[in-house]
Amino acid sequence: MARLGGGFRTGRSFLSRLGGDVAGNVFAMTAAAVVPMIGVVGGAIDASRMYLVRSRLQSACDSAVLAGRKAMQTATYDTTAQERFNAMFNFNFQDSDFQTTGTVKNASADGNGKLSATASTNIPMTLMRIFGFSNQTASVSCSADIQIPNIDIVFVLDVTGSMADDINGIPKIDSLKSAAKQFYTTLQTQMQANGANAGQIRYGFVPYSQTTNGKDLFKASPDTSKGELPLTALVDNAVVESRVANFETTGGNGDWIDDPNTSPVVLQQTYHAGDNDTIEPYKDDTAAYTKMSNNDCSNYGQNLSFSIDDASNRQVFLYPQTSWPGGAGVGYSTLYVADGNTAAQTDKPTTGSYYWEITFERKSNTWEDGNGAKTSRYRACTRKVIWTKFVRNVPQYKFKNWTYMPVTYNVTGYKSGSSIRYATSVNQYFTAPGPGPYSPVELASMSNTTGLGISSFSWDGCIEERKTVAVTNFAPIPSGALDLNFLSGYSQSDDYRWRPIVDNLTYNRNQRANLTTATTYGSASGTCPSARMRNLNVINQTDFNSYIDSLQPGGYTYLDIGMVWGLRFIAPQGMFASRNLVGPNGGQISRHIIFLTDGEPVSADNSITSYGLEKVSGRITGNTGVAAATLHARRFQALCDAHRGTVAIWAIAFGTTVTGNLANCADPGRAYQANNASDLNNAFNAIARDIADLRLVQ
Repeated sequence: MARLGGGFRTGRSFLSRLGGDVAGNVFAMTAAAVVPMIGVVGGAIDASRMYLVRSRLQSACDSAVLAGRKAMQTATYDTTAQERFNAMFNFNFQDSDFQTTGTVKNASADGNGKLSATASTNIPMTLMRIFGFSNQTASVSCSADIQIPNIDIVFVLDVTGSMADDINGIPKIDSLKSAAKQFYTTLQTQMQANGANAGQIRYGFVPYSQTTNGKDLFKASPDTSKGELPLTALVDNAVVESRVANFETTGGNGDWIDDPNTSPVVLQQTYHAGDNDTIEPYKDDTAAYTKMSNNDCSNYGQNLSFSIDDASNRQVFLYPQTSWPGGAGVGYSTLYVADGNTAAQTDKPTTGSYYWEITFERKSNTWEDGNGAKTSRYRACTRKVIWTKFVRNVPQYKFKNWTYMPVTYNVTGYKSGSSIRYATSVNQYFTAPGPGPYSPVELASMSNTTGLGISSFSWDGCIEERKTVAVTNFAPIPSGALDLNFLSGYSQSDDYRWRPIVDNLTYNRNQRANLTTATTYGSASGTCPSARMRNLNVINQTDFNSYIDSLQPGGYTYLDIGMVWGLRFIAPQGMFASRNLVGPNGGQISRHIIFLTDGEPVSADNSITSYGLEKVSGRITGNTGVAAATLHARRFQALCDAHRGTVAIWAIAFGTTVTGNLANCADPGRAYQANNASDLNNAFNAIARDIADLRLVQ
């Protein structure tokens, strides 16, 4: 009887039979693949854990050094700073949260106050332990510093008339001066107290009202290292809302007429008898020594000279008269002095442009003695001489009226510092060389200005904006609005150049188009900020305070004109790219505009502004039908929106609410409302501290 296991001894072995039995192959293959699959999955899981732990460890380290550095009052890493460091690290990383062990952290500060730290932790392996992998270590480093690599700050400050108003008995302009000075102190103190590694800090200033003052910006010999511009950035010929004088023709028959512009000249002399029948003039008389014969006033024995009041103010010598017509009675005699002559003649001239008629009159022939009694020995004689000028009655051009209209003036010398001489008035005595019209400057430049009121003025520094367009939508800013393009330069054409305001030659004309009238309108008013714009430069506190003290209130509120100049000064591109793109040694620049106002945009319709006479010129409104103040507000908002991402804008509403334009202009969290001097000071201090805040180095 065969045994159950006897098959082993047949011709087939167990392995041979197993290999031929395909029913068990799947199980065997699966079992063989389990081990490498565990390695792959375990490696992925543990690698993900290591990445997560390292990331959270780095984040905890960064947050901890930042908190610790903020807590340092000096460059020393003191107990308070250590506690802040540990608390922030532990808040962000706990072993229990990540199944790590043995986490350690160390921090220290160098002599400049830079806080550096390292952190490490053990990461236990999970599935990879099967393959013999032990715990892994994750290590990170971090550091933080109060660092101001380079900072640019432009103060755009409202100096309008309302800044003279009081809040709690203190003029707003005085509160602004105090707060601005404190800003400088706070920023410097904050950096020094925190051991800051400070880079370059530059300050710029744009005091604005309805205009800005560019006297210190545009120079004949500009210092480009200070951000000054050449005078070529200003136009040579400016269009001004001005006036011209019109003249009409009078006279013309060529006859001699009494000159209406010259009053007769009267000279009267009295002679007294003396010893030896000698008559001599009063000792203070300018006439030559005179002798009279025959004890009467009939004869003269010498030449007499008189000053004649003509163009050359020359003296004319009158030849002796042997007797007076009419004998001993009262009589007269007439002589003539022709144009270009010095000798008198008895005949009236027939040629020339003018002559003098000289009339003699003997006024008295009186006998007297020292006591007033008449005797045969003493006599007094009085003679009167009358000089009358006659001119040709030729065609003349006399003033008729004014036409109020745009006039182009050459301002090349004016912008360089020379004064403009101009006629303020014209009366009936002035004669023009030909028919008009003549501008006030042309009148004042004539050789004969008799009958003109003459004055002069020089440039105070205020500027009118370059070419723009009258539109209602500024999203995006129209290409034709060159005044809002704060990046473009000035070299392309006059459209890109600014215009020195010619205030004394600007006339309002009742907000109408060209107006011809005999009525005289006075020069239009305008307010130019006394404080001049300053481009970005390093400045010490003494000079900073001195500049701030120069601020004086006056004028209307034009927010857009302040903002556009602030952006021009601080933009990394544009006219000042060479000094704004990077700081010294290629360092980055943190850019800030601090914009302050005490009111909403107000249009100065009848006053000279950065856009001429608002209603007369219509540079902003045109035919839009929209109020100028509304359009200025929209332009301001468009400028604020244009800065995003390159410049930080801080806005302060002083004595007014932070709404509308101002709130929308400022960056989030950077709009302040200051209701009094204390609030204003706190706002400036807060901004200074934020600007000097920490920046993570690594």
